Amino acid sequence: MIALYPPPDLAAELALEGGLPAEDLHVTVAYLGHADDVDAEALRSVVADLAERRPFTAKIAGLARFTGGEQDVLVALIDSPDLEDLRRGTLDALHERGIRVPRDHGYTAHLSLTYLDPDEPPPLDRLAPRNVPFTTLSAVHGTDRTDSRLEHPMEQPAREAFAAGWALSGGPMTERVRTACETAVDLAVENPDDPGTLKATIDLGRLEGMWALLFQRRNDLLADQTRQVRGTWLPLIDRISVAAAVDQLRAVLGVSEADRGRRDDIRAAAKAAARALLQAIAGLTGFGKLRSALRDVLAAGRAEGTVEAVAIAAERASRIGLDWEIAFRDAYRAMDNLDDLWASADGWLARTLDGAASELGSVLADGMEGGLTRDELIDAAMDVLTADDAAVAFTVDWAMTTAADEGALALYRAEGVLQIDIITAGDGRVCSACIDAEAGSPWHIGDQPRMPLHPNCRCCYSADVSLAHFANWLL
Repeated sequence: MIALYPPPDLAAELALEGGLPAEDLHVTVAYLGHADDVDAEALRSVVADLAERRPFTAKIAGLARFTGGEQDVLVALIDSPDLEDLRRGTLDALHERGIRVPRDHGYTAHLSLTYLDPDEPPPLDRLAPRNVPFTTLSAVHGTDRTDSRLEHPMEQPAREAFAAGWALSGGPMTERVRTACETAVDLAVENPDDPGTLKATIDLGRLEGMWALLFQRRNDLLADQTRQVRGTWLPLIDRISVAAAVDQLRAVLGVSEADRGRRDDIRAAAKAAARALLQAIAGLTGFGKLRSALRDVLAAGRAEGTVEAVAIAAERASRIGLDWEIAFRDAYRAMDNLDDLWASADGWLARTLDGAASELGSVLADGMEGGLTRDELIDAAMDVLTADDAAVAFTVDWAMTTAADEGALALYRAEGVLQIDIITAGDGRVCSACIDAEAGSPWHIGDQPRMPLHPNCRCCYSADVSLAHFANWLL
């Protein structure tokens, strides 16, 4: 016979007491009758050819009891379209080799568990659904069993091609890269006769490796810049100043009269107190350090976006290899005297302070309406103003990503680019707006959607540029 054997651990779980031994559990793909009537070498050759397909996973789809023989057979029903394909391919291959398949029964994919007397009750009446992975195909001739590993002939070359492309990129091996590799191998297996398949797979590996490198850099940079911004913000928050703002608010409203009937007055007073406090913070000596820290965030984003734009252009031109160290060094140096970064930093500071004032005003108003004590109001205000890393990281990420996209656009404009594409990052952050922006490519520069399209967006602009201007960046 030609058969599929489940993994030993799963076979041990399925084996019933007094039933077939775990090592004998199998799914028959084609029963061929007596071994004396079948040439063993021909059978093994057929199985070796049939094994040139990918492993697959079937499902147990319940129990059945076959009757009609001297004994009944309790079986686990096996369901899989891949098994149906294998069965059809097996019959064709056997026919071509002149090996006859008995026609005594139709085919119902199953795994026999135990034999029962006709009047014997079954040892179980339900079998929970579960997956059954099959990774080998077996030729069984008498007592001899020869296993052939299921593997499409394009699978290993495609995997090696993807790995070669990834290695060329210099990027890290991440879970995303592993997933991309499996996807690239699937595509290669689906198109084995295309002469460009392996080159495309190498390109995919290089591209995914590049993305992994850039994303890892961006994440590391985000963590570092978040620490620096938070380190300049926290010294500006003084509990005494916050307490003074709370006291002023309570004095304006009159603590005993702060009831729901004065909701509008409470909220207006709370927002005014919050704005006054944030304006006072903006006037402190240490505020300049926060401004410098945000300017550094934007400079880093611009530099990263510039290098990303060149890296993408190199990929589009099939240029292999970028000297990341030189590229990032040159890009960061170009930011040293870029004056408009200070104006951008002031804009982000204003936005950040407005947001903090709005959130603080809402918290103070809610606290007044809820009858919080003075100390409770101060604690609530401190919680807002000393936000955790996640809140700071959100602002830093938004500013840095915006700056990176602006850096790419600045490069394209300087290079005289007229049309640009938007490409999605292919991760879980991609939304319908990202997909629509990518589908609308190419865009006339100036008419494209402004990136990022949403918080934590990693989609970016892409265009062809003259790499001659960046010759020292290329390996």
